[in-house]
Amino acid sequence: MNICGVLVHAFPAQLNDVDAAHRLIPGVEVHGRADDGRIIVTFEDTFTTVASDGTASVHALSGVVAAALV
Repeated sequence: MNICGVLVHAFPAQLNDVDAAHRLIPGVEVHGRADDGRIIVTFEDTFTTVASDGTASVHALSGVVAAALV
């Protein structure tokens, strides 16, 4: 099993939308967020996805400025 921790930076005005979108991605768990747009998430392997691919899917979300493995 692989687990990746990711710090996501979103535009603060789109924080709720980005947070909700994360919760729809298989293997993603949201652990915290700040009003300035930072969101802490982990990605776990699932039967259909690999945790390391989660970072690429986050970059594709509207409202995301950056995502970095931590």
